[in-house]
Amino acid sequence: MIRAAQLPGYSWDTTGRVEASVQALIGGRLAELPARSATVAARLREVTGDCRLVAVYLRPDSPDAVVGLCERLASTKNARERARLQHEIGRRRFARPGTAEVSLTGDLGQVLTAAGDRTRAYVPDPGHRDMIGALLDDFGTGFSPFVESQHEVPGPNARLRQGIVKSWRLPDGTRVISKRANPAKPGRFAREQVAYRAIASRLAGGITFGRGRRLELAPLLATIRDGASGHVYAVWRWVPGESAESMLLVPGEHTLLLRDYRDLMDALLDRGIRWGDLSPRNILVHDGRHYLVDFEKTQVPGDDTPVPHADRGAYCRGQIGVEELGVLCPEAQVRACLHGYLDPDTWDLNAPGRVPFPPRPEVTAILAGRGVTDPDLGTYNRTDRQIWQVRSPDLDPVTGLLRYPGLVNFRVEHYLSCAGLTDADDYDRKTTEILIAGRLHGCFDDALAAVADAVDEAERQFVVAEVAELLAGNDTGPVTAPRAVIRALVDRIDVLVTARQDPGTFRSACTTLGKEGR
Repeated sequence: MIRAAQLPGYSWDTTGRVEASVQALIGGRLAELPARSATVAARLREVTGDCRLVAVYLRPDSPDAVVGLCERLASTKNARERARLQHEIGRRRFARPGTAEVSLTGDLGQVLTAAGDRTRAYVPDPGHRDMIGALLDDFGTGFSPFVESQHEVPGPNARLRQGIVKSWRLPDGTRVISKRANPAKPGRFAREQVAYRAIASRLAGGITFGRGRRLELAPLLATIRDGASGHVYAVWRWVPGESAESMLLVPGEHTLLLRDYRDLMDALLDRGIRWGDLSPRNILVHDGRHYLVDFEKTQVPGDDTPVPHADRGAYCRGQIGVEELGVLCPEAQVRACLHGYLDPDTWDLNAPGRVPFPPRPEVTAILAGRGVTDPDLGTYNRTDRQIWQVRSPDLDPVTGLLRYPGLVNFRVEHYLSCAGLTDADDYDRKTTEILIAGRLHGCFDDALAAVADAVDEAERQFVVAEVAELLAGNDTGPVTAPRAVIRALVDRIDVLVTARQDPGTFRSACTTLGKEGR
C-alpha cells in the first residue's frame, strides 16, 4: 500500500521546537542510563525513521531480551536483517501463541460480518494461507496490540494519523502496510474491501495505459478480524513508489505527471470504474508503474461499460477537480489536465433550476451554513468558484514560492478529529468561509496565516505528545490530545468566522491573530 516515510528528524518544523522537545524527552531518560545508550538510541531513530523503537529501548519496563534485540538492530548493517529483527522485537513483546482460535476463509463476507472472539482471515491467494495462518497463530490474542504499536504512515500534510495506517514486518522481514477499519466512518472499510475485489477482477492483474504506463493494485495479502479486540485490518504487501501528491508538492515541471493522471483516470472510466477518491495521494508512482490504494468511495458496476462523456464531467465536478487536483495544482494546470471534462468558464453563474449532478459535500456544507439548503444551479456554481479560488495554490508573498491554502482545511479537520471533536468537519467549512472572507475583504494573507499558525502549533504539540506517551508506555492507543492548543485553534476559527460579516472587524482580527504566530 503506502510507503512508510522515513523521518529521522523533524526538519518539517522550521521553528525547531519539536526537535528540541523530543530531544529533551529522550535526554531525560538517557540521563538515567549508561553513556552507550545514547548511541544506541540515536542509531535506532536513524534506521527506523521514528521514535517507537527508541521508546521501547529506553522504557524501564522493557525486558532484557527486548533491549538486547534493540541493541542488535542498532548495530546491524544489513537492512534485511534489521527488518527481521523489527518483527522479532514485536513478537517478543506481544505474541501469545495458541491463545486465539483462528480460521482462514476464502469468503470475504465471513470476515466483514463476523462477531465473537474467533479470529478470522480472508486470504485471496491460497499461496499465502500458510503464512497468514502461522502469523495469527503465533501472535494469538496479541495480534492487535502488535499492529497498533507499529510505525504509523504519515502523509505529507498530517504528521500524526491516529493509528489507522501502519507499516510493519512479517517474520521474514517483508514489509507490509495495514489499514484498520475506522469506527468514525462506519461501512466504509467494508465497501473498500468489496470494491478492491471488484477492481482487481476488472483489471485482471494490471493494464497498460497512456504513455506505456502500467496500472496495478497493491497486492492484498489478507483481511483480518481480530477476535480479541474486534478490530478489522486489511494487510497489503508494501509496494515501492512515491505518491503523486508528494511529487506535485515538489517545485518543478509536472506536465507529464498530470498527463499520466488524466490517462489513468480515463483508463478506469473506460472500464466503468468511478474511483471515488482519485486523489494523487492514493497513487504510488515507481519506474513507470502506478499502484492504486484506498477504494472507500469507489463504484464498480456489474459490467465494464465505459462511463459516458457527460457523466465524466459530473464526475470531475465531484471530488476530483477542486478538492483533489485543485488544492495541489494551479487552476491552469487543472484545466489542462481535465480538458474536455472540467471548464469553469462554461459554468452559468445565474442558471435557474436544480443542480443536475451529485453536489459535492464541501459546497453543500458551505451553502447550508449560509442557510441555503436547496440551491439553484447558478448559486451552486458561484459558490463552487468561490471555494476553488481560495483553495487553489498561489504564490507566497514572502518567499515567492507556491503555497497551498486548501491544505489548511484538511489539517484543521484532521487534527480536530484526532482530538475527538464530533463537529471537526464543520470547522473545515468555517475555515473555507474565513478564506473566502479574506479574499473578499483584501486580507487573504493574514486570514490564511491566522488559521495556519494555529493548526501548525496543534500539530507540533500533538507530535511531541505522541513521543512523550511512547516513552511512558502508551504505544498501542491513541495519543491524548493537547487540549489547550486544540481549544485555542477552535476559538480562533470561531472568532474569525463570526467577525467575517464586518470587513473592518475581520481585517483587524486577521492582522492581530496572524501576527501572533510570526
